[in-house]
Amino acid sequence: MVALSASRKIRYSLDMKRFVLLIALLSLSACVPTKVEQEIPSQEEQSEAIDTETTEDEKLTIVERLLPSGIIEIGDRDAPVVLLMFTEHHCRYCKDFYREHFPRLHEDFIDQGKLQLQIGILPLRKYTHSERAALGLLCAATQGKGIPMHELLFTLGAKDRATLMNEAATLDLDLNLFTQCLDSPDTQKTIERQKSLARSLDVTLVPTFFLNGRKAVGLPQYADLRGEIEESL
Repeated sequence: MVALSASRKIRYSLDMKRFVLLIALLSLSACVPTKVEQEIPSQEEQSEAIDTETTEDEKLTIVERLLPSGIIEIGDRDAPVVLLMFTEHHCRYCKDFYREHFPRLHEDFIDQGKLQLQIGILPLRKYTHSERAALGLLCAATQGKGIPMHELLFTLGAKDRATLMNEAATLDLDLNLFTQCLDSPDTQKTIERQKSLARSLDVTLVPTFFLNGRKAVGLPQYADLRGEIEESL
C-alpha cells in the first residue's frame, strides 16, 4: 500500500470529522419532535363561527299557554297591554309578522312584562290545507310546543297528514297523543270556537290585530306598532 502524503492525511482527517459531525446532527434531529403547524382560520371563518354562537345564545325562551278558546297566549298574564292577532299559515303578511315583528316585540315588550300576545288561527277556505295546519298547531300547543310548530307550519306547511307527523316528530312531541288530538272531535270544536270568535269580532282578513280592543287590519310597520304599544302603556 502506498503511504499517504501529509497533506492528504490532513484532508482525510477533516473529511472524517465532517462525516462524523453530519451523522451526529442527523441523529439529534431524529430525536427532536417535529412541530406541526396549525392552520389559523381566516377572518371570514372566525366571523362565521362567532355568528353561529351568537345565534344559539339569542334563541328566544318562550312560555306559552293554551286557552280553552284555542288562543295561544304568551307573556305576563297581568301585562297592561294585550295584543290579540288572528293569523293563518299560508298568509305572506302573517309570516312576515312572525319572522320580523315577533322577535322584536318579545325583546321590547313581552320579555319585560309589558305586553301579552294572544294568537288566534283563522282557517280560510281559499287555502286547501288551512284547517289541517290549524289542527296541527292546536295539537302541538296541547304539549306546550305551539310556537315551535307555528314556525314549522310557516316554513313547511301542512299539505298532508304525513307532513304534520314529521313536524311533530321534529319537535319531539308524543306522537300517540298528537294523533289522538288530530282525530279528536274536541279539537275540531275548538277550531269552530275560534271561527265563532273571529265572526263576533268581524274578522274576515288576516292578519287582523286588536290592541287593547282597538282593531287594525293588515301588517303594520314595526315602528308604528311599537309607537301604539308605548302610547297604550
